Amino acid sequence: MAGREPMTDENRVEERSRAEMVRVEAFDPVLVRPWRFHNRARSGMDDVSLDALANSIKRDGQQQLGLARRLPADDTHAVEVIFGVRRLEACRRAGVPWRAEVREASFSDAECAAAMHGENAWSEGVSPLENAVQWKAMLDEGVFESQTALARELGCHRATVSRAVRTAASLFAEEWLGRLVKPVMHEFTGRAADRLADAYAEGTRGQVARRRAAQLEPGSVGADRLYDMLYREPREEASRETVFVRRKGRAGGGVVAAKIERDQAGSFWIRVRAHEQTPAELAELAEQIEAILASEMGSASAVRLGRRLAASLSAGEARDADRAWLEGCVWSAARASGLKWDRLKCAAVAEILGTQREGWEKAVVRAVGTTPD
Repeated sequence: MAGREPMTDENRVEERSRAEMVRVEAFDPVLVRPWRFHNRARSGMDDVSLDALANSIKRDGQQQLGLARRLPADDTHAVEVIFGVRRLEACRRAGVPWRAEVREASFSDAECAAAMHGENAWSEGVSPLENAVQWKAMLDEGVFESQTALARELGCHRATVSRAVRTAASLFAEEWLGRLVKPVMHEFTGRAADRLADAYAEGTRGQVARRRAAQLEPGSVGADRLYDMLYREPREEASRETVFVRRKGRAGGGVVAAKIERDQAGSFWIRVRAHEQTPAELAELAEQIEAILASEMGSASAVRLGRRLAASLSAGEARDADRAWLEGCVWSAARASGLKWDRLKCAAVAEILGTQREGWEKAVVRAVGTTPD
């Protein structure tokens, strides 16, 4: 007889969940408190959203159950809410009981985290930073022994957890930054949070950022503007626009691996971490740069074409080559130089290069001298 496969933690939870009888109970909202690791700090908790949900519950009843864990008999509350914090507050405003599935006190914090993460994935969004802060808190409190264990329980990649925890640690490492981040943490995208955390961790503009932070009131600057207000150079903000950017990493973003910027005067800045690019990504970046050169340096197209022709062909090759092949070479070089030549133009230039009546060098000069269209 084949031996039974060992039961994983996930299977144990699933088996125990099947064995449990699901209990649905209604509670006066005053007898319910949030679980200490809940992750809905502000998302969806504004008055407009909550009042709309309260009116809906008054009219149609509570359509979705929450999830609660029972508290000891001597506690000041009956249960703690694992998910359904918005519905709890809406029921409080509507003056009706809050309904939830109830788990017993033996339901672990790790199981609570997995249940909450799964529910919030499809309900009204919790921000990436709110998740990150919750994950860090659970790791700090020993709910999970490692980032790997947390990622496995939540069903996400370990790199996602690692990046998120690092971001949360940076943004709340010091009071001067944390006091500005906390009121708007529900607004942060993953990319915006990572960008601000990277700037803090880099440290080169820390003194400037602290001085600027002292002039700001908590909640007065939205998450999308906080990096600019603290770290961006005023001159840079006013004059540069991003033409192309590639970020490396997960969780909605990562460090900038390649970036092309342009200012109002037409100057360009290109920053590349070449060792972090795949061959395909380097090829795409080269194409971006070539496209910029073609559009911004049209007056130099003839010179660029002449150099390409001289570098790719010799006098003998041009003279002896099949004319159709030579036309193709001319077309390719013209395109690479920012010139959109048609077949007739390419044929005329191929004729000049092939006959070389006044020698090879003059043939090239005549060829590029046919540019403007």
